[in-house]
Amino acid sequence: MTGNDELSAELSAAATSIAPAFGINLASVKLLSHSENVVLALTDDDGERYAMRLHRPGYNTVDEMESEVEFVESLRRFGVPVPRCIATESGGHYTPVDVGGTPHQVGVIGWVEGSSLGGPLDGGGPGIVEHYRVIGELAAQIRAHNATWEPSERFTRRRWDADGLVGEAPVWDRFWEVDQLNPEQRALFTEAREFLVGVLGSLPTNDDHFGLIHSDLHLGNVMANGSDLTVIDFDDAGYGWFVHELAVALHPMLGEPEEAAARAAMLEGYRSVHEFSPGEEALIDVFLAMRSLMIVGWLAARPEVPVYARFDEVLAEIEQHIRAFLDSI
Repeated sequence: MTGNDELSAELSAAATSIAPAFGINLASVKLLSHSENVVLALTDDDGERYAMRLHRPGYNTVDEMESEVEFVESLRRFGVPVPRCIATESGGHYTPVDVGGTPHQVGVIGWVEGSSLGGPLDGGGPGIVEHYRVIGELAAQIRAHNATWEPSERFTRRRWDADGLVGEAPVWDRFWEVDQLNPEQRALFTEAREFLVGVLGSLPTNDDHFGLIHSDLHLGNVMANGSDLTVIDFDDAGYGWFVHELAVALHPMLGEPEEAAARAAMLEGYRSVHEFSPGEEALIDVFLAMRSLMIVGWLAARPEVPVYARFDEVLAEIEQHIRAFLDSI
């Protein structure tokens, strides 16, 4: 993980006040990222490192966050490389803190060595295509985990089903109606939504096709330490189609020279661990379009994230993708 030194006094005070609740004798704190969630790098007086996350208010309830920990810890026991969740001294894994008059829930994980695949790649490490082979393996392991694990009765996470993606109140908002759209984009995205309502509404949601997934397995949520990859940030984990997982992972490669090679490597890696049917493969482009449209709703609701400054450019790219998709069906 990498960070910078732009840490506000409020965030520093919050980390200092909260660290003892996790049994951490804080020696230093740095800002890692400040977008929808705030992530801080902590070092204790023994030199051990942690990542502290101040969650975006109103997105997940404490019960949903504790369910996230339950899921992540079960994946870790299953053998999926994920961070270690740190419990509080009083039990549970979250504690509240006030920052600038706004309450946040705070969680801590063990440090993950390496750097995000969403940033510049290490010239001495594997290329992106080889990383996609491993990403496919990891996505398949998460799918295989569904067959072996029974969540607790208190477990609760959102559903990325037809209602959650293209219903009247989708999880990431009504992408076809956001204020930033021009009339042509609004009409185009409405047309795409109508098509996706029909397709997703017809897809099975039985255990063979649908289950607990990471749901946001883009390159920024995969840490690379040489050839070793670790999956981080299960903030959006929930119940969804397994093909959705792969489309989200592949989406950053749209339009890149290595897109086809990355897709092939990802599928090869996936199928080395778990079956992935031709029918599922045929749906990847549908879910790639779905991911593009989801980003519209997500970004419109998050003006605090850096990429929001490029919203018009992002919209133009997504418009191009959706036009090409609708022309292909």
